[in-house]
Amino acid sequence: AAARLGATVQFLGCLGEDAFGDALCQGLADEGIGLAGVKRTSEEPTGTAMILVNDAGENSIVVHSGANFALTPADVESKAALFEAADVVLLQLETPLETVERALALARAHGCTSILDVGSDQELPEAIWSAADVISPNVHEAARLAAVQDDSVSSRAIAEMLYLRHGVSMVMKLGRDGALYYGRDSIQLVDAFYVTPVDTTAAGDAFTGALGAFWGAPMNTLLRHANAAGALAVTKTGAQPSLPNREDLDRFMARQSG
Repeated sequence: AAARLGATVQFLGCLGEDAFGDALCQGLADEGIGLAGVKRTSEEPTGTAMILVNDAGENSIVVHSGANFALTPADVESKAALFEAADVVLLQLETPLETVERALALARAHGCTSILDVGSDQELPEAIWSAADVISPNVHEAARLAAVQDDSVSSRAIAEMLYLRHGVSMVMKLGRDGALYYGRDSIQLVDAFYVTPVDTTAAGDAFTGALGAFWGAPMNTLLRHANAAGALAVTKTGAQPSLPNREDLDRFMARQSG
């Protein structure tokens, strides 16, 4: 997602020594993504997911983590040079938590902005909260992290709870309601772009990729780009095929502005 939007990307992860792993490596290489951080293992198969999409475009995903959980803190440490060269580190919770912690520590040590997408049901220990620069859940994940079960509690109130509790900037993905930034410097809500959804599977990935690719822009501009990337992604079927490139994003935003 970030590479298609113009970012120079290195991938750090673990794949099985199987046909799925070969195909994924080739796919990453075809997108111009660096593979210096890719570990291959014969101990586990490449992680896979089965995605079901209903007539409204909403999805359910069943994941077999496989080799994703064979990525160790030592593996991350051995690729410290990748962090030294990076401006932004994008992370998720589909690898072991101790591996995420080590990656966050390396990001901070090398002056990278770390953005953690909370796309998993794993709990977040305080060590991760305190090491991340930005936590980016969707509204349901944020409510779970804040232990809020009352649907009447607003997204802003949940973001405030998490910010005051942990002191970490929040970027919440609100779906059709847009995106909310809650941080030390400002609180900003940016509206979504309205499109007809076909498949919502990659919306969060497209959004997070844009956060990484455009990080450093004014927050309103950043969230507008991320919302646009997420909107474009839901108009196509499939996960990777639906992730927009920079030209598509620019054209879409120009039409919306016009």
